[in-house]
Amino acid sequence: MKNHRYTSVAIVLHWALAILILGQIAGGLYMHNLPNDSSIKFDLFQLHKSFGFSILFLTVIRLGWRLGHKPPPLPFEMPAWQKTGARMTHWGFYALMVLTPLVGWAMVSVSPLDIPTKLFGLVPIPHLPFFTNVADAGASEDLFKEAHELLAKSTLVLFVLHVAAALKHNFIDKDGVFKSMAPSVVAQWAGVFAILGFLSIGTMLYFAVQSSATQSTLTHDSSDGPSNWSVDYDASQLVFVGMEKDRKFEGRFSDFRAQVNFDTGNLDGSAVEVIVGTGSATTGDTLRDSTIPEKEWFDVAQYPSAVFSSRNILENDDGSYRAVGTLQIKEFILPVTLAFSMSQNGDVVIAKGSTNLTRTDFGLGLNEEWLSAEGVALSVEVKFEIHATQLP
Repeated sequence: MKNHRYTSVAIVLHWALAILILGQIAGGLYMHNLPNDSSIKFDLFQLHKSFGFSILFLTVIRLGWRLGHKPPPLPFEMPAWQKTGARMTHWGFYALMVLTPLVGWAMVSVSPLDIPTKLFGLVPIPHLPFFTNVADAGASEDLFKEAHELLAKSTLVLFVLHVAAALKHNFIDKDGVFKSMAPSVVAQWAGVFAILGFLSIGTMLYFAVQSSATQSTLTHDSSDGPSNWSVDYDASQLVFVGMEKDRKFEGRFSDFRAQVNFDTGNLDGSAVEVIVGTGSATTGDTLRDSTIPEKEWFDVAQYPSAVFSSRNILENDDGSYRAVGTLQIKEFILPVTLAFSMSQNGDVVIAKGSTNLTRTDFGLGLNEEWLSAEGVALSVEVKFEIHATQLP
């Protein structure tokens, strides 16, 4: 048995995948427990997707190599039930390494947030075609989320069992099973670190892309796109609709500014940033309006503005659009998708759209129990109508 070893390719992929899977599970648990106001939570989710696709890609290679290259035989003296258990564990691992990222991909595809996936911020990965436009996207997302977590936990259980068995083979049985998969030459270790190094470079590129997008200006000269727009703020409106004590109320922000670069022929180069003066919110109710600037709501003294920013504007099948970006209210920064349609009246283009927000996601209201006691609904609809003309 001592002379029987796995091939170098199998050894490199085995150890690289082991390290990546362990890191992916640890990272998933860490980001899951982060508060929504964490400045790195969104980036960690994006990187989690990138590493998930990397694991899926490497697993497909590993599985193909396994099918084409027979592994070394298990020790003759090894009990039959242990051999069966070993084979079941190995194939169970392969199934989990494929299913877990696939279910995660389905979760992202069905999500009503509709956040695009780009491998390390560079390579677009489309949603799965069968999971878009489902009837109840939110419930489907929750279902896939639970399945993804269950598969990840199952992977962790098998991982622990696999490590325990490997240690038993090495220190108790001393039958050479562990050594058959252990890297024995520098080239094999180099292969493992080459894969990890390549993905580390991908991570650095992701942050470089995000930093560039954050620092870039939306004033857009002619080199950034042919379509600049001038907004008519007198004709435009930004409205929010909520419920208080079972009665609907409507309010509006009188102070907002939008910088828009939008070209239907160049959506990849399109972008929008909207800055809203939170202190300009009014609802027509004197008592309610007096509380809006207070700390438990917009905390205008410390956070005088909210910002929506998007550099991912996509066209839907029906000709409408969606701007996928982030919304910052107070210290909370979360992904938000604005759905909108466009019409034209002479030289004026009118964009109408909306999105639904949950107050507690952005620290509006002390907590869910407090809002319930005050009779304020968690959900609020934000609607906008923007009138703009294209500049020459």
